[in-house]
Amino acid sequence: MSYYSAEEMKKTLKDYPKFQKRLYCRGFLITNEKQNVNLEYPFYANWKEETIGHSFYMYTHKETYAYTFEKNQVIHFIIGHAYDPYNMLVNENEILKKLASAREKSEADYWDAESNLTGVFCVGYVTENQIVYTTDCAGMQLVYHGIIGDKLYITSHAKLVADLKGLKQPEYIERLTTNKYWHYWGTWLPGDLSPFDELKRMVPNHFGSYEKKQNSIEVVRFYPTEKIVETKTQEEYENTIHELGNIMSNTMECIAKKWPEKKVSISVTGGRDSMTALSCANKVYDKLHYFSYISNVDESVDAYAAKEILAHLGLEHELYEIPENWDGYKDLPVFKKVMECNNGCIGANNTNDLKKRLYFTENPPCDMEIKSWVNEMGRGWYYNKYNKKKFPQYPYASYWRAMHKVYVGKYLIKETDNVFAEYLRKYYDKKTFDNLSWLELYFWEFAWSGGEGIFLTTEHRVSYDITIPFNNRKYVELMLTVPLEKRKVDDIPIDLITYMEPRIAETGITVHDISHTNFRAFVVRNYLEIFSKIRFGRKREKF
Repeated sequence: MSYYSAEEMKKTLKDYPKFQKRLYCRGFLITNEKQNVNLEYPFYANWKEETIGHSFYMYTHKETYAYTFEKNQVIHFIIGHAYDPYNMLVNENEILKKLASAREKSEADYWDAESNLTGVFCVGYVTENQIVYTTDCAGMQLVYHGIIGDKLYITSHAKLVADLKGLKQPEYIERLTTNKYWHYWGTWLPGDLSPFDELKRMVPNHFGSYEKKQNSIEVVRFYPTEKIVETKTQEEYENTIHELGNIMSNTMECIAKKWPEKKVSISVTGGRDSMTALSCANKVYDKLHYFSYISNVDESVDAYAAKEILAHLGLEHELYEIPENWDGYKDLPVFKKVMECNNGCIGANNTNDLKKRLYFTENPPCDMEIKSWVNEMGRGWYYNKYNKKKFPQYPYASYWRAMHKVYVGKYLIKETDNVFAEYLRKYYDKKTFDNLSWLELYFWEFAWSGGEGIFLTTEHRVSYDITIPFNNRKYVELMLTVPLEKRKVDDIPIDLITYMEPRIAETGITVHDISHTNFRAFVVRNYLEIFSKIRFGRKREKF
């Protein structure tokens, strides 16, 4: 893995101009330092500028949606796309009006209204002296923020700011991302780190508040504020399943209504998450499309299971096979550079994924993919990954480090423990963990945002845009009211599919994750138990 400087990328993209628009694709930048959005690197005239308030500029890639609404000298904004399945709102301008009215009542009302929103977005507002901003429910829209000199930068792509300001990766990031175990369990950074010291990742369920006079950022948690209580009776559980089904049915109606002129497709497999999305689309089957792809042998099982289920429902299925040989692959080395710049040069994509993304960039299967991510939050995922019945009541830095990735060697273990200790201190307290289990918050605020958020923002959305119907805070909270024992055995998706579309359940087709085996669980569990105890003299943090 290499770090590609701005000068090197200028030369590369001068020779291969067709990839200029893929650099920091669907990205954004908010700053109080004016930029020159011209024909030169890194913007290449593919970005537009809008002034928000008296002090800030909003720069967006030409394929990025951006909306503003002003009321009583407060400018509200959404970058990306959003819809509200609770009030059946699909127009961002109407959503911004509702947010503006809620804010005038109280800050709590504003965040409650924001929690109605589904989609992939950065949202916030600007007053005379302040800008407030956050990411979506699970941080699927990656947001980095920081102050460089006396200027604020909020962005989707950390290396965009690095290119503009001449930032360098610190020694820790260089050593971390070049160690031989780095590629295990995905390329994502610990804590709230970005590839550069000057920027941090925006953690979901928090907002950033920048005060112009103080020239400082305050990060404030706005959720959860109360303890999430599990259902106690079978009747309560069944009512919860029905409520989840109604919300998701509304969500699918919103999606169908939002992009009537576009080809909107559910990416389907035989897995429970995509089948949940499919079952909840039963009122709008005729308005959506359905596709699967095969880029390696393992994916064929998913694709053909999806084909059989869709045939049972009488729905047309589009199957895309990524060719082994295609003339466009001759440009793969250049595309690889662009993709690595998009993720901040913290790791190389594997060749199969690169081929898939490049092929779909020139042969997109849809305009908007409905992706079934985030639903896993309701499934007791880590208990199953490790085959563990019990975790510590409260976390500590070395435990999060051992859950994150494979760390070997004193330097990386010690420095990473420092990162996670600061992360825990900065974002969590005992009350927060008493409101919601730390394991759920690890999955929600760290693994999903820090891991899948970077993949979605910097890799998946390079080819075409993506929406995530399960990416809604109130929906996720409702899933977490289901008792853990039910979630661990996938009762939510099983019962939701049966309730919403029993014909899917009739097929009896279920695709299981072949990578999850008892042996693998044994290996990762033992790694966790052994390496979490290695702390090189550091005391275990207490809550």
